[in-house]
Amino acid sequence: MLARRRGEIDAIECKWDPGAFDSAALQVFRSYYPKGQNYLVTPSGDPAYTKRMGKLEINVCTPSFVG
Repeated sequence: MLARRRGEIDAIECKWDPGAFDSAALQVFRSYYPKGQNYLVTPSGDPAYTKRMGKLEINVCTPSFVG
């Protein structure tokens, strides 16, 4: 996780295969910290794209994109 501003925390998860991502833990995290961006970092995230999983919006990207 990466703190941006007070009460705004970005969540970052890394997966070799983006298909292996399970959003359950991120959903629990966001129930405590609802503000911030969600990133799934993967070598196959080029070009970057946004994926919606339930109420979560997840930015799928390569390591060079985060930040």
